[in-house]
Amino acid sequence: MKKTACDSLDLDSLPGISQMLCLDEVVSTQAVGRELAAEGSAEKTLVLAETQTGGRGRLGREWESARGGLYLTLLLRPQVGIRFLPDLSVLSGEAVAEAVTSLYAIKTRVKKPNDVYAFSPRRRKWLKVSGILTETASINKAPSWLLLGVGVNLNNAPGLATAVSVKDITGKPVSREEFLKEFFRIFWLRYSAWEYSSRARS
Repeated sequence: MKKTACDSLDLDSLPGISQMLCLDEVVSTQAVGRELAAEGSAEKTLVLAETQTGGRGRLGREWESARGGLYLTLLLRPQVGIRFLPDLSVLSGEAVAEAVTSLYAIKTRVKKPNDVYAFSPRRRKWLKVSGILTETASINKAPSWLLLGVGVNLNNAPGLATAVSVKDITGKPVSREEFLKEFFRIFWLRYSAWEYSSRARS
C-alpha cells in the first residue's frame, strides 16, 4: 500500500485523531481499518485513501471511489451497548451535512440511515453527496471496536446521474484538509453526546 501526499496533512490540525494512515490505492479503507482493529491499533486511528478499487456502501452496494473524493475509515471503541450503534450512522451523516453547509453554503439533508444529499441549483434536484458505512465486532453485547467509513464527493466527478460533488455545485475545487477539520470538529461534539446519552440509557 503506497503512501501519498496526504501524509503532509497536519495531524494536530485534525481534532481528536490519535494517528493517521494515508494511502494511495486500496481495496477499501474499511478493509485496512479491519486489519488495524484486529492488530489492536489505538482508538481514533484514521485511514485515508486517494482511491478505492472495491469501495462498498450499505448492503454491499458499490461506492464509486475516483480520485478527488474523500474516502476515510475511523477506528472507534465506544463504551456503549450494541443496540445504540445504529444511531452512529445518522449522527455521522448529520456531521457531514453540517460541514458541507457550513463551509460551502450548500443545502443538505440526511436520508436515514446513512446517506447525505445536497441540492444542486444547476440540476434543480437533490443528489447524493456522501455515504456512511459502519461495521463492528462485539463481545458480550458491547462493541470491541467499530469502524466508521465515510465517503464524500468533494472534487471527483461522480459517474452516477443520482450523485453530485461539492465541486460540481460550487464550480471550484475545495480543500480536503479544510473539510476534514470542520467535519471532525462537528463529529466529536455529536459523538461525545451520543456516547454519554447511550451510557445513561443502558
